[in-house]
Amino acid sequence: MKRTLATAVFVAVPLLALGACSGHTVSGSEGDGGGQGDGGGGALSPGCPASAPSAGGSCSDVGLECEYGSDPHIECNTIARCDASGWTVTPPRSSGCPTPQSPSCPSSYAAVPQQSTCSAAASCAYPQGDCSCEVYCGPQYPVGHMCEAGTPMTWQCTAAQNGCPAERPLVGSPCSTDGQNCDYGDCNSLGVVCHAGTWHTQQNGCPVSARRYKEDVRYLDDADLRAIADETLGTRLATYSYKIGDPGERLGFIIDDQPSSPAVVQGKEHVDLYAYTSMAVATLQVQSREIDELRREVSDLEQRVKECGSARPRR
Repeated sequence: MKRTLATAVFVAVPLLALGACSGHTVSGSEGDGGGQGDGGGGALSPGCPASAPSAGGSCSDVGLECEYGSDPHIECNTIARCDASGWTVTPPRSSGCPTPQSPSCPSSYAAVPQQSTCSAAASCAYPQGDCSCEVYCGPQYPVGHMCEAGTPMTWQCTAAQNGCPAERPLVGSPCSTDGQNCDYGDCNSLGVVCHAGTWHTQQNGCPVSARRYKEDVRYLDDADLRAIADETLGTRLATYSYKIGDPGERLGFIIDDQPSSPAVVQGKEHVDLYAYTSMAVATLQVQSREIDELRREVSDLEQRVKECGSARPRR
């Protein structure tokens, strides 16, 4: 029987270096980041215009990022980045801005009664970090914890620690500790990193994988795996650089090319790296099974050749 044999392709699964997310604070001093490091907010670098520049306008400090706006979350402010061709301007994201505040939010971060019980779910954002009224069961990254029955809702806050400014500094304001990362919100929000004397945007991320935090779990069958493998192998890869953040060249796919991909989340603007890696794992599983099948066929053919050779009459 003649069949077409596809060449087995090894898919390298990237090792994702995921930094630990900011923990829930337990005291006012921790929540303020210790009051150390460069001051929060702050004036922008002299290379940043007093107001948001026009896209395409001339600039000289290539790689500099400048933030304009007063929202606690970077994504809801305007970010201008100086590229070799001039200013690139990214407006606030189209959804969820300005950052919504629940009616029951205290007037300030300092007024949040951290660890105290509360009666209504709430989400609050402040320059010092995010707070929420929630059922809190301990840190969920990298290992989750099961809530005990009857666990009450309490006020919980995240804030940058390890010498970070008490309030989130504006992107483009001066900093002194190169490479310092500071996260003031949840795991999926933008944080800041000190680079070349100024604060730049930094993407954060924290996956939660324990079964206890999931529902509607359904394991993929062979047909599902094959479909995902086909989609993975058909993915068009490209090199690119971001308009804001690290100016270095990146490798990946463009969401506009595959908007329905399982690796696309958050309003079709972000890639789910966990799902992206899982797609590569699915492809490896499919190809591993194909390789095993080919090995069995080769072994069967070798055995048949041996049998034919031993059965051939001698002259």
